[in-house]
Amino acid sequence: MPADMQRLLVVIAHPDDESFGIGGTMARLRRAGWPVTLLCATRGEVGEISDPMLATPETLGQVRERELREACAVLGVEDVRFLDFRDSGMAGTPENADPRALCNAAPAAAVEAIAAQMRDVRPSLVITWDPSGGYGHPDHLAVHRHATAAFQREAARLDGPRALYYMALPVHLFEQMEAELRSQGIQFGSDDLREAARDLPRLSVTTEIDVSGLEELKVESGRKHATQLPPDMPFDRLSPELRRAFLSVEYFHRVVPHWHDGDPIEHEFVPAAGSGGA
Repeated sequence: MPADMQRLLVVIAHPDDESFGIGGTMARLRRAGWPVTLLCATRGEVGEISDPMLATPETLGQVRERELREACAVLGVEDVRFLDFRDSGMAGTPENADPRALCNAAPAAAVEAIAAQMRDVRPSLVITWDPSGGYGHPDHLAVHRHATAAFQREAARLDGPRALYYMALPVHLFEQMEAELRSQGIQFGSDDLREAARDLPRLSVTTEIDVSGLEELKVESGRKHATQLPPDMPFDRLSPELRRAFLSVEYFHRVVPHWHDGDPIEHEFVPAAGSGGA
């Protein structure tokens, strides 16, 4: 590959973390010729099972790995990698005590596992969870910490990554979606989770990526995570205007190069010259 070719590495915690917050961006960059690698820290072994015909607690990790590969294939992403940490489950659940769980991993080991993938992929751009983890999941928070530390270490190398972005969920659109679904008598998410999410730290949006034209591709990709989704997806019940608003733009916060208050909103990622190459 040319030495100046841009490469993207996305680091997430579970299969389905990519579906709606970054799926369109991955598809858009693949269409622009970027190599894209998705690194997933766990296989989501303790997630929900929407239909007992799809998986059992014993097979769920294997099934969700397949779902993620199929979801990424829809987006044009074939390089999908997994670390061998175990899903920690939601905060306060018994799974949090499992010594194999990501939330209990030794930080040095977790950072090195991600850093090793960075050295292999040699991305110019890294994207991962923000400090809120979206809604505070222990594994999202762990991936945020460990991927950030791995980036900081590897960025010191001459061929290391040059840009770091965090996913920034559009909280205002989630609130509109909840209200619209509630008016139809549909409960979206639990009250406890919603209340906890309101108190989480939120970074400003610095970067808005237009993925219009890829909305239905994102939905098709998301449907591959069948074990985690009800047959009647909430997006199918939204008004066309809100559905379009939710799916056509993806939001990020630029960490490196440092974002200065007052800088204009980006609509493309900053150039990451001087990185990558094989």
